Amino acid sequence: MKKWLLHYEFDTIKEITTLGLFHWDFKPNRRKREKPRRIPRVGGACKLIELSFKISIYFFEIDARTLHVYESLGFSLAGSNVTKEYIFEGEKFTEKSVLLNSIT
Repeated sequence: MKKWLLHYEFDTIKEITTLGLFHWDFKPNRRKREKPRRIPRVGGACKLIELSFKISIYFFEIDARTLHVYESLGFSLAGSNVTKEYIFEGEKFTEKSVLLNSIT
């Protein structure tokens, strides 16, 4: 997680307001019953600084090589949420796919 922060958020590391962990909750999908909806739920978090523009980053480690990163950016009720999957290979993280993208 430290390596991911240094690699992807090095220029904005002093502006991060919250760091923490999250997990996935699964709910039934009305349209496709075989594919449940994934909802990120924040677990433990540490508030670093208090700013009006929030940059919150939460981590969920799948295995030793796979990391899901949930980023919540913006003002209260006017921001975006993005969850991406990263693979650790060759001493760096590479982005594999976007799992969730929404506007709040």
